[in-house]
Amino acid sequence: MQELFQFQFMQTDPNWSNFYFNEAEGKVYLLDFGASRDYPKLFADNYLRVIQGAAMGNRKQIMRASKDLGFLTGYESKASIDAHIHATMVLGEPFSSDRPFDFSKQKTLSQIHGLIPTILEGRLTPPPEESYSVHRKWAGVFLLCAKMGSVFNCRPLLEDTLRDYQFTTSSTEGQQIDKTVAQ
Repeated sequence: MQELFQFQFMQTDPNWSNFYFNEAEGKVYLLDFGASRDYPKLFADNYLRVIQGAAMGNRKQIMRASKDLGFLTGYESKASIDAHIHATMVLGEPFSSDRPFDFSKQKTLSQIHGLIPTILEGRLTPPPEESYSVHRKWAGVFLLCAKMGSVFNCRPLLEDTLRDYQFTTSSTEGQQIDKTVAQ
């Protein structure tokens, strides 16, 4: 989260061989910056709104931010919009509760895989170009955490990000920026 929302710069290849864990220091070092790229601030703003909406279960916020990002036009079929919002809520599940999330038991990728045909069938616009690399990173991180059997509370990551994040604009529909995650 820090890469996208603090630096607007991300190493997007979560391959295990690109990282080195120094056990003595308790730190992970990135070894390969070949798949790194920067992200426009407006993309980061709206992507964070999508994640916040998913964590809060706020379908309207997901829809609004998804339109602002260019994922949706607003003219897609109800089935396509519902599938997009459901997939987004599935991705937001680790942030939706103040309990540890068990990545080894999550079904995130299989749930999203089942929604892809409906999303693709009703797609009226290509996703924003930046989303491909972000989603590759998210999928890799989910798989990495699952393989490691990671169990941790993800909500504080989102809460800290929202607390420290400086949005450049309000939503296009004039919504005030809520920097919290509703309980």
